[in-house]
Amino acid sequence: MKFLYDKNAGEERLKIVNEAFLHLKARRVEAGERISVRNLRDGKEYIYEIDEIERRSVNLSLVFASLNCEHKFDFTIAWAVVDPKTIEKALPFLNELGVSKIAFVYTKFSQANFKIDLEKLNYINALSCEQCGRTSLMEFEIYKNLDELMSVYKNVSAINFGGKNLSEKRDDEILIIGPEGGFSEDETAKFKNIYGLNTKNILRSQTAVISVAAKFLA
Repeated sequence: MKFLYDKNAGEERLKIVNEAFLHLKARRVEAGERISVRNLRDGKEYIYEIDEIERRSVNLSLVFASLNCEHKFDFTIAWAVVDPKTIEKALPFLNELGVSKIAFVYTKFSQANFKIDLEKLNYINALSCEQCGRTSLMEFEIYKNLDELMSVYKNVSAINFGGKNLSEKRDDEILIIGPEGGFSEDETAKFKNIYGLNTKNILRSQTAVISVAAKFLA
């Protein structure tokens, strides 16, 4: 663990409980030790000293704060809504690779009953940041259909079979990964360009989105 995430980092005193407390307990921390805590919003690293270790919590006192040399991420990808469990499993990989924003889109073949729990995604994202050392949270957006996405992002192109080589992608294009059933004919006609991955196999949605991110970020 590179640091501990707490949304209240920066306050004079913190009480660490629940899963974060278990992390510290597993590290066998002792009173008097200093740990790094971040809120993943302001780019600062906060150093706290452990005052007291209780049965189910750890009390911390702020020692000092320092500006963190935050790396800026600027890769946005769109992803047609799939089973939230699938999204949750893929999220740490995308976070580690450096995706800055995911725009979730309900497409024709997305199941409308799938609901995106942003609070849960942010929590998973924060845990991933603790492990990989990333200092800012990934952003999330939700769009009710492709037209709404395209009203915000003017150059949306799709990942689909038989498309052009990804090396031809322009910097101003936003790529969208489809759901398991792919895009409908009406949706396909709306894309500025269609790009394909260099594989003959049928990829699951999460495999495709991780592959595209790795192509440009790894």
